[in-house]
Order: sequence, then C-alpha cells, then structure tokens
Amino acid sequence: MREMLMDYMPGFHERAGRMGVPGIPMGHRGLDDLTGGFENGKVYVVGSRPCMGKEEFMLSMLLGIVLKSKLPALLFSTNHLKSDYIQQLLAMHCDIPTLHLHKGYLEECEWARLDKRLGTLLDAPLFVHDSLDLPLDTLLETAQNCIRENGIRIIFVDCLQMIDFGKEGGSPSERIAKVMYSLKQLATLNDVPVVVGAMLNREIEFREGIEGKRPQLSDLANSSYIEELADVVMMVYRPEYYHIYQDERGRDLRGLIEIIVRKNALKPLGSFFLDYHQETGIIESKSRFGSKPVRLKDLGKDNKAVNFLVETFGLEEESPS
Repeated sequence: MREMLMDYMPGFHERAGRMGVPGIPMGHRGLDDLTGGFENGKVYVVGSRPCMGKEEFMLSMLLGIVLKSKLPALLFSTNHLKSDYIQQLLAMHCDIPTLHLHKGYLEECEWARLDKRLGTLLDAPLFVHDSLDLPLDTLLETAQNCIRENGIRIIFVDCLQMIDFGKEGGSPSERIAKVMYSLKQLATLNDVPVVVGAMLNREIEFREGIEGKRPQLSDLANSSYIEELADVVMMVYRPEYYHIYQDERGRDLRGLIEIIVRKNALKPLGSFFLDYHQETGIIESKSRFGSKPVRLKDLGKDNKAVNFLVETFGLEEESPS
C-alpha cells in the first residue's frame, strides 16, 4: 500500500489544490459534485423514456462544454438531422421558443436576443455528424479522424439503440454489447469521455405510483451489458409528464426534471432537480448540495491532514494554483 499510495498522492495533491472538478464540467453543480465531471476514458449513459427532456439535458451539457470550457466536442446524431439540433441549440442559447424558430416568426425581444447572442455561437468548437442509419464502423472511424484532425476532447452519441450494428447475427443484447465494448475502447484508447443516450423499455408506463415511474437500471433496453460496461448511468425523469405534480413531501414538481444517478463507479449515487423550460428546452440548475467541498488552499498550513500528507509523502507545502 505504501508504494501505491506514493504513486497516488501526488495526483491527489494536485487535484486538491486545483479549482473546479477533475473532469470536464457537466454544467450543473449537483452533477459535477456527484460525479467529478466527465473524466477521460469513461463511458456515460443517459437514459430516459420519450418526452422527458433527455436530448435537451445532453445539449445543455454540450453547450456548456463548447461555450464555457471552449473544448472541441463531437456529436453523433442518429435520431435527428443536423439542422434540428442546430435549431434546438439556438433556442436554448438565445432563449427563444423552438416553435418560433421553426416558423421563422419571432417577437421583437426575441430578435434582439438572437442578434445579441448569436455571435457567441459562431466560433464554438462543435462538430456534428448526422446519419439516421449510422454504422458502428463509420462512427468509430469518424471519431478517430475528428480526434486526430480537430482535437476532439469529448464525444456525444444521441441514441445507443439507433446505431447500425451491421448484418451480424446474435441477439439484441449481444449487439448492444458489441457497441458498448466499442465505445468503451474508443474512450479508453483515445483518453476522452464518451456520452451516449439510451432508450428505456415500456415497463415504466405500466408501473403505478410516484416511485413506480422513476426509472431503474433494469429499465434500460437490453440493460445487462449497458449496466456492466458504463462507468456512469444517469436517468432523466419528468414527473409532470405522468401527472405527478407533488412528491411525498408535498413539494411542487411542475416544470422540473429529475436527474437520477443510478450507477457511479466507485462514487456515491444520488439525484437532484433541474428547471426545465419546455418551450425553449433550457435546463437550469435548481438545487444545491448541502455541503460545500473545501480545497487544499482553504485549509491553511496548520491543518493536521495537510501536514501529514506533506511529511509522509514528501509533497510540497504550497498547493499548486
């Protein structure tokens, strides 16, 4: 253990002195605190039933990455045309109802917001590959080329089940396993996070009660391989869709989506609510965790834990900036 801790502690010391999360920020404080952000080499699955806000949730994270973190990102669209996603991104970024953009009929204040905010999108390092019949081999080859040529730092795939598995035999579960293995290799070999959306089966629709409608890992279509190979599994759930307007404590659930972390490799599980504006697709942080993480520089030189690390592992007294 001493030898392994000697290898581990310098990296921990560096992270403890650095602001932010270890990985790429997801853009929502509760989720970043729980998962540590999108970490290289890991596969993140986002599952939901239709009409829950899953695509908007994924796009909200994608927008934060290319606009705030300014990191190149690649989106594989298997479920929509590229123009559909561009329209949705415009609606979210400019706070304009998607239907208004689709019709081309904007109110005066919306024209003003479009004029003011459109410019910040022009140089966003976002690359979109749309194919409603996307072969797995094409996905992997395109991803490799984009990583090499454009320095892609994170990859999004909007729907796992819409990837074309080819003409090979085998059950649906075996085909899903092949895709998940391939995405895991893509993430690991290229040292990038891969985020993939996934469908849930219809059993949720037949379950009763507030808790019955909340999605479980077993609700993932062909779930066993997805559960096993994903590093993090998040579920997007909108109680209002099922006419559930209050939780057990009587809190108003209208206009909210719940993000439920069902798998979080070697980290805790949890859930939290986000504001969801259905007309624009805007998703905003609603809740905060009760405790606040403390960085190394905030502890002071007299802290016993800091002194122990410095003396035992030969770390520098001044934490890195």
